[in-house]
Amino acid sequence: MEWRKVKNIIILLLLLVNGSLLALMWGRRSEAVRYDRSALTQAVEALNNNGIRTELSDLTAAEGLAPVDLERDAAREEKLANALLGGNAAGDNRGGGLYLYRTEAGEVSFRAGGEFSARLEDDPRWYTDDPAAHAASLLKRMEVEGERTALEETEDGALVTFRQVWEGAPLFSCAVTFTYREGRLQTIGGVLLVSDAATRESGTVLTLPTALMRFLDGVRERGDVCSALRSMAAGYRSSQTASGVTRLTPCWRVATNTADYYLDAATGALERIAEG
Repeated sequence: MEWRKVKNIIILLLLLVNGSLLALMWGRRSEAVRYDRSALTQAVEALNNNGIRTELSDLTAAEGLAPVDLERDAAREEKLANALLGGNAAGDNRGGGLYLYRTEAGEVSFRAGGEFSARLEDDPRWYTDDPAAHAASLLKRMEVEGERTALEETEDGALVTFRQVWEGAPLFSCAVTFTYREGRLQTIGGVLLVSDAATRESGTVLTLPTALMRFLDGVRERGDVCSALRSMAAGYRSSQTASGVTRLTPCWRVATNTADYYLDAATGALERIAEG
């Protein structure tokens, strides 16, 4: 037999083997997807059977989230302050973890743990007819990703609140409010985490069906009563360790018709969020 024919036969056999392996992998993947879907449907049915209504469209998985440690990044804070103020202000260390930046346009301060505030002078750059769009543009200038969570109109202005987003996931405990009076931005205050020094840990998070069952168990143990699970969003909570590092912990924020909760994405521990 000529070598060319032998080579063609070998190539054909390899193609057949690869095709078989691909079909096998696709079949297993489809089976896994069907299993996950079935488990999620059963978890939702369990909630419904216990008097808690919910919809699949209101639930998000925590897949891909992992604990993150953030070191304080003074250089990044200074960059943000100057981007907002439009000047070149060096940080003034006031002690106790407080850094202050000041230009003719206003002043910005950062504290350990991400506490952020800005007081702004009367300057044309702070005037606007659209506070929501203006606040969003300032966040973009500061290179902070956020999602608007509130817009409150007042008698003489508006309050615009944005929740910070970290690599596509919301930071539930990090938000800033822009306060406008008579068309001028006067103050910004809240919590922002700005750091390029991040350390990610390995680990796994609960699947969405398991998380739903942990939520149901937790509500029962607490003796709480609710009749609707309105949303279950995956993201992070932030906390400061004794060493000064900020810890991002994967969790779900669960909103029901009677209360809101944090559900730890690793342990399944349920914590009711205090009102106010």
